[in-house]
Amino acid sequence: PLQERRMMTCRRRGGSRALTLVVAAVWSQRSGALQQSCALSRSPSRRQASGLARQLSPGEAWSSYSAALEAAPLVTKCVTATCIIGAGDAVAQAIEKQEDGVDLARVARWALFGLVLQAPWNHFYQNAIEALIPSSSSLWLTAEKVALDQFVQAPAFTVLVFYFFALLEGRGFEAARLQVSSTLKETLLKNWLIFIPATVVNFTLIPLEYRVLWINCVFFCWVIVLSLVINETKELGSGAS
Repeated sequence: PLQERRMMTCRRRGGSRALTLVVAAVWSQRSGALQQSCALSRSPSRRQASGLARQLSPGEAWSSYSAALEAAPLVTKCVTATCIIGAGDAVAQAIEKQEDGVDLARVARWALFGLVLQAPWNHFYQNAIEALIPSSSSLWLTAEKVALDQFVQAPAFTVLVFYFFALLEGRGFEAARLQVSSTLKETLLKNWLIFIPATVVNFTLIPLEYRVLWINCVFFCWVIVLSLVINETKELGSGAS
């Protein structure tokens, strides 16, 4: 009987150890699955953050812009012109230090100008002048191209800008005519200081598909000048009336 009791005790201890091992194995398996699940749940957010960082990098932004430019050139140029030129007028207002803060309606007018006039005009004009005088290493052809751009296209476009804003702001054709007669010469002289060097760079170094973007970036500075001229003339006209 004593030996049987010892055998029964050993069996119970063996069963308890086996049960303990089974419970430990199940717990370990569940813990591993839980850790794996947590890792998987964290990995998409990490992947998304990494992907967002790549999208915000200059290289990825430029690649995205180039792809959009290839897929929809005119639309892409219109959108970028809208943002760049609207920002240019906001900077002009900051220089003016208006007491009422930023005139959002005025920013919107310049942004609209970029959308419906600046970008479409330059898109078709750049394609046309490239077809008329293809890019070349010849200094004579480059000079001829720059002269055509700055002494024919630029005056016509500047007059168009004056009329565009006079009509958009409800000042009428007569106000636009007076503005052209009083400020066109001075405006063109300032224009040539900025745009003759910029146009040389545009026609010699910038690929055709990126020329409107380059013009928009230069136009950011020019919008500040134009915006100040247009609004100064408008204030003088309202004061005289």
